[in-house]
Amino acid sequence: MSIWERYSKEERNEYIKFLTVYGALTNLFRQKHGKMIPYLDSKFQETIYAKVFKGQNVDIGNTPHDILSVFGNERIGIGLKTWMNSSPSYQKVMQIKRFKAEIDPFFKKSDEELALKLSQIKNERMLADYKRLNLNTDHNIYHYVTRDDGKFVIQETLYPLIELNRLQGFNRTDTAFHWSDGVKEYKYTYGDSQIWQHFDSSKKDTCLLEQFNVKIMDDPFDFLLKAYFNLGKELQKDVTSRDYVEVYLPLYSYKSKEVEEKSGLNSWNAAPKAKGSDRLRPLNEVYIPIPREFHRKFPDFFCPNIFDFEKRQKNFEGDRRDKPQIKFHLKLPNGKTIPAMVTQSNMKALQSGSTVEIDPDTNKLYGQSALGQWLLIDVLGLKGRQLVTREWLQKKGTDSIRLWRKKGDYTCINIDFAPINSFEAFMREEEINVDDYI
Repeated sequence: MSIWERYSKEERNEYIKFLTVYGALTNLFRQKHGKMIPYLDSKFQETIYAKVFKGQNVDIGNTPHDILSVFGNERIGIGLKTWMNSSPSYQKVMQIKRFKAEIDPFFKKSDEELALKLSQIKNERMLADYKRLNLNTDHNIYHYVTRDDGKFVIQETLYPLIELNRLQGFNRTDTAFHWSDGVKEYKYTYGDSQIWQHFDSSKKDTCLLEQFNVKIMDDPFDFLLKAYFNLGKELQKDVTSRDYVEVYLPLYSYKSKEVEEKSGLNSWNAAPKAKGSDRLRPLNEVYIPIPREFHRKFPDFFCPNIFDFEKRQKNFEGDRRDKPQIKFHLKLPNGKTIPAMVTQSNMKALQSGSTVEIDPDTNKLYGQSALGQWLLIDVLGLKGRQLVTREWLQKKGTDSIRLWRKKGDYTCINIDFAPINSFEAFMREEEINVDDYI
C-alpha cells in the first residue's frame, strides 16, 4: 500500500483541490508565452501537504525530509518535489557543496571509490535525519508532482539509502559522474556539487497516484481582486497573528563566535565535578548557551519576565530544594520529550533537567545527559571526546537551534536544528536563510 492510500479519500481530494486552485493561478507567475503548463511553488506544496494530511513540516533548509507523517507508532519521512514534464528525468536531491574538499581527491581514484565516497556522504546525511526525526530506514518516500500541458500528475517512489555493496554503472562525463546501486540511479554534477536522482514512473518502486486537468485562468489578477474585496468582514480579522512564539539560540558563544573548549557543547571537557577527582564528565553532558543579549531582547520566552524571576531566585531564603527554577519539557523532533531547564548564572544555560525519567522505547533512565545524547551523539554523530568547534557544526550543516512554544504555555517548548547563521540573523531581525543549511 502506498503512503497516499493511507490518507483518507477526503484528505486526498482536498489536497488535489488546493493544487488545482494554485495551478489555475499560473498566469500570475508566467513571464513567457508557450505551453499552458500549470505552475506549482515547492514551498506552497510543503505547506499544503502538511496542512491537509496533518503532517509536520520538518524541513529546516535542504534537509533530506520535508514532511513527517505519523501513523500510529510508524513515522514516515517524506521528500516533496515538483518539476515540469512527467517523462523520466534526473532531479536534484542533495546539495553537498561543503564536502567538496573531501570529494575532490577521489576523482584521482577508481570509479568505484568515487561512487562509494559520494554514496557514503549521502547516506550519512540521511541517517542523521533518521536520528533527528526517529525514522526507520525503509519506509520513507518521495512524493512528487510533475506538470504537463494542462495537467498535474502525482507520483510516489521509495526513498532509500544507497546500497553500498551494489555500486555499479559508473560513467564519467565532462560535467557529471553517474552511478547506480541497482535500485536507483544517481549522478553528481561537478559545477554545483549536487547529487541528482533519476525518477521514472515505470519503475516497480514508483506509483502513479493521480492525474487531473488544471484549467488556467486567463486573468487571475481580476479574480484575486474580486475575491479579496468580496471577503467583507473577513478582512477585519487579524489573519497575521500566530498562536506560537519562535526564537533561535546559538550552539556557540555569541561573544567569541566559537564553541568554548570547556563549556556549552564541550561541557564534558570541563574539570571533574568532584575536587581532586580524575573522573571525566559524561560525553553527553552539555548545555546550549543563552546570551544575555537574548534575554534582554526576549525576556518573556522561557518565563514571564526572566529578570523578575532572577530577582525572586536571588532573594529566596528558604530550603534550597524549594528554590524557584525555570523548568519545562523539551519536545524533540523525534517525538520524544525530555525534562529541561534554564539555569546557571545570568540564566546562561539551556540544559536537560536533573529529573530522571524513563525512555518508554528503551526503558533507559535519562536526565541531564538527554539533550546532549540527542543533539551531539544521535544526530550530529560526535564520536569520542572530540572537541566540538563551530567549523565542525557548520560541516554538519548547522550552528543554531530553533525553539517554539504556544503563546502563554511555558510547560513545553519544541526544539530543532536551524540553518547556519540563523541566530545572528534572528538577533538582527532578518529573515532566516534556509539556503545556508546545505
